[in-house]
Amino acid sequence: MFYFKRAIGSLFIRLCLFVFVGVCLAPVLWGLVTSCLPQSALTSKVPDFNLRNFTLENYVLVLDSSRGLFLGLKNSFLVALFTSIVALTFGSAAGYALARLNVPKSNTILMMILATQMFPGIVIAIPLFLAMTQFNLIDTHVGLIIVYLSFILPIVVWIQKGFFESIPMDLEKSAAVDGASPLQTFQYIVLPVSLPTLFATGVFAFIESWNEFFFAIIMTRVNVKVSSIAIAEFSGQYQTLYGQMLASAVLASLPIVVLAILFRKFILEGFVEGAVKA
Repeated sequence: MFYFKRAIGSLFIRLCLFVFVGVCLAPVLWGLVTSCLPQSALTSKVPDFNLRNFTLENYVLVLDSSRGLFLGLKNSFLVALFTSIVALTFGSAAGYALARLNVPKSNTILMMILATQMFPGIVIAIPLFLAMTQFNLIDTHVGLIIVYLSFILPIVVWIQKGFFESIPMDLEKSAAVDGASPLQTFQYIVLPVSLPTLFATGVFAFIESWNEFFFAIIMTRVNVKVSSIAIAEFSGQYQTLYGQMLASAVLASLPIVVLAILFRKFILEGFVEGAVKA
């Protein structure tokens, strides 16, 4: 009877996981399929999924398009890369300082950092736009990176602080006994131990920057058009090119998928290690 209940429980868990994976993959599969269909098949009253309609024409049109998808992918990569690097550099240092060093009013600082995440983006969009205009940072890579850091850096600080607090103090005490300064302890002891978490946090920051649309459409014009804006431009006033839009979305998703595959080991280690130490 016990083994029967155990088998039923295991089957139920597998069924739930199967349903969950199916729900998550359904939009992806729908995007892949519809990106290979012509506009006529997609706009018909009932979508025509006849195998004869499947074509790569949408991808050819997107790659030859003057809408600037390649430029958008390049800008997205540059902005996401530098945003992740800056966020990790300053976020890890700030997280370690708040977790280990005797920072005056550290709790107040943490609450102020958390408070920045309580405001909807639309509330700070106009003040940010006016500030960026005053410094001539509209439609520039630097301006977009600064804007992205305003909501990514606080999250990185909180993640890194929580992980640093879970590191045993014995490691840092041993380094202090050997004469290491707090900066040397952070650089040579704490950071090497934190590499999996740093990778996981860096991938998170990169994905957040890559997928961001709201601030990008406000802070950019032509020169720093990112991939999310390039995809949105396939939706016009009188016609929406669904096939080309979805083909662009598939191409824009490839870097994120490749990144997740390449660094999946570090991402899993980062989350598992943080959970175990916590």
